[in-house]
Amino acid sequence: MGVRRVLTTVVALGAGVFLLGAGLSRLETRITGVPGQFRAERCEVSESKRGDDGVLCAGSFEADDRSFRIERLDVETTFDAKPAGPVPVTVDGPSATVAVDNEAGVWLYPGATGLVCLLVGAWNVRGALVRKRGGAVSAASGT
Repeated sequence: MGVRRVLTTVVALGAGVFLLGAGLSRLETRITGVPGQFRAERCEVSESKRGDDGVLCAGSFEADDRSFRIERLDVETTFDAKPAGPVPVTVDGPSATVAVDNEAGVWLYPGATGLVCLLVGAWNVRGALVRKRGGAVSAASGT
């Protein structure tokens, strides 16, 4: 396996683990967390090289059942503009510092991308093992 393929495999496996982990972590928060409303208080523009700037916000959270309130937390999403009203989000609990947006893309996109990266890395490893095994058989048989 050449250096380029080794680097591609290492990057694919590393990115796959990271992205799949992030997606699963957000999915777990969505499933087992506490739903509530986020109110944006401090927002700043996140500039993109592609020109599709977004807005990152911090603010407060109140659980839907009114069991607790968090005065300061961030949301793991980029808004198109500063939210004018409350945004439905989910948090892990009263000590959370980050809220997860309730849209499926927040966990689905990084999770699916991570899975694809892991598959590419695994395909490269499998290919290297098959070639190595096939090369050893050809050398032993004298062909």
